Amino acid sequence: MVPLCIPPPGPQAQRQQDVPVSAGSSMKGTADSSGTANSSTNAISAAGPIRPCDALKKPGCLQKLQRWFAARMPVSVQKMSPWLDQYHRKGEAALIRDGFTYGFFIPFTQNSQPTFAENLKSVPENWEIVATKLRNEVAMGRMAGPFPSLPFPNLRISPLGVVPKKEPGKFRLIHYLSHPKGNSVNDGISKEAAAVSYVSFDRAVSLVRQAGRGALLAKSDIESASRLLPIHRDCYHLLGCQFEGQFYYDLCLPMGCSISCRYFECFSTFLEWVVRHETGHNSVIHYLDDFLFIGPPNTNVCQLLLSTFQFFMAKFGVPLSREKTEGPVPVLSFLGIEIDTVELVFRLPDDKLQRLKSTVAEITVAKKVTLRSMQSLLGLLVFACRIMPIARVFSRRLSLSTCGIKQPHHFIRITRQLREDLTVWQTFLEQYNGHTCLMDTEVSNEELSLFTDAAGSTGFGAILAQSWCAEQWPDNWAPVGLCKNMTLLELFPIVVTVEIWGHRISGKKICFWTDNMSVVFAINKLTSSSLPVLALLRHLVLRCLELNIWFRARHVPGRENFAADALSRFQWGTFRELVPDAEREGAKCPVFLWRLVEDNC
Repeated sequence: MVPLCIPPPGPQAQRQQDVPVSAGSSMKGTADSSGTANSSTNAISAAGPIRPCDALKKPGCLQKLQRWFAARMPVSVQKMSPWLDQYHRKGEAALIRDGFTYGFFIPFTQNSQPTFAENLKSVPENWEIVATKLRNEVAMGRMAGPFPSLPFPNLRISPLGVVPKKEPGKFRLIHYLSHPKGNSVNDGISKEAAAVSYVSFDRAVSLVRQAGRGALLAKSDIESASRLLPIHRDCYHLLGCQFEGQFYYDLCLPMGCSISCRYFECFSTFLEWVVRHETGHNSVIHYLDDFLFIGPPNTNVCQLLLSTFQFFMAKFGVPLSREKTEGPVPVLSFLGIEIDTVELVFRLPDDKLQRLKSTVAEITVAKKVTLRSMQSLLGLLVFACRIMPIARVFSRRLSLSTCGIKQPHHFIRITRQLREDLTVWQTFLEQYNGHTCLMDTEVSNEELSLFTDAAGSTGFGAILAQSWCAEQWPDNWAPVGLCKNMTLLELFPIVVTVEIWGHRISGKKICFWTDNMSVVFAINKLTSSSLPVLALLRHLVLRCLELNIWFRARHVPGRENFAADALSRFQWGTFRELVPDAEREGAKCPVFLWRLVEDNC
């Protein structure tokens, strides 16, 4: 974690004591969600306290600034103060308090020379939209301007752009702070300072599981997100833009600034804590500005959480979107995924699923694709993996392929390894309907009475309750060294288990206990230098995707595994003594699994 604080005042702080701001600015009322915020994912929690620089401690200056913020910012730090005093994250409490009192500081480390960048071509193409949005931003006190000349001699002017929203006829104005490349505002903010981690969708899944079938869900959304966060006056010169020969600068953080997500995540984490603290219930989570509330069926827990959130947001002056507030209901979309607590199913939107299928199909047959195309695919895969965590491994190499590629139009070669991962996705998606059932809590293979073992000199054994399977290694394995590959031999019966009894463990999260560290590594990392092991892993993941099974491995030294050990050595008498109610006949290993290994030697 990188602490953030304002450096000692220099000439810039002295020059900006009397910052020019356009007349009539006010942020009272509800923020406009069509402002200049855009989404950003490169951003982690909390920073150190922001402290006012010495220039602001001059007589009357600090009080003047506090009054200015209080008059124009909708969020009231004074009303939040009693809860900030109790907040256990003291550093974040200080960050929030000082940020809303003096402004949030942008830790820009490059020189303070002015820069100028032309707007994107989408701006003149949408002249009226840009003009209207700039007027709105100024009227709401989120931007200063227009100025006929530079309001600061060192103003950094970054380009504006217009992008369409999902809603037809609606557009978003973007302040591109990553331009120009190499000399942008975001280039001057370290990745460590802007790093942020968000809650995993797995947490929502866990809360739904705890609440039970028919759980009630509600959600709410904070309007304009980081545009609620005022900027420290020493940083105004970093956020300039121009339109029609006139100049503006931001007074509130735009989402295009890489530090914005870190600051807002800190703030929204505090707001979540307030709800937990006041209600005594922990079934609330947030993802940046989206909040989800969960309660057991036939209780008022969900409604209590939502009402408490709404009450304190109104008290603190945090605007909420009425259109995006919903519940309590048993079926609700959160982060684009439909949660159905009656059917205990998570559903991907059909348009996203069809787009994912077509994109995977296109890239699978391509020889090379642009960085932009690969990033688009990765975005779709990340979205889908929210409800298919085991599939994340088949995005790993695709993601690594983008490393070192600088420009969106530069090409990435689709190697054999990448095509193999894409083929797994394509095979799975051909029969996937976008619905994933809620998994049970994690269990060990021993809790399921599932045991496997392998002996290099004889064969393998696998047991699931009273069912079993045991066969010897093919004669042609030893001459090519397969019987010495213990990772392969130990993994093989696990794959056999999923193949022949997968329907009996569908919807399970299984932890395989094994005393073989190489098997633990192969299963948890889903990779291996051995081609036959890799082939088995790919088949295992594909079957688990189809059957909605999640698995991992845990190293347990000296694990007792007598029954499966007896099976793998064909010690039938010992096996029958250990498992007297075992089925009379064992299952057969599918022939194609033997061939899968042999074809990849």
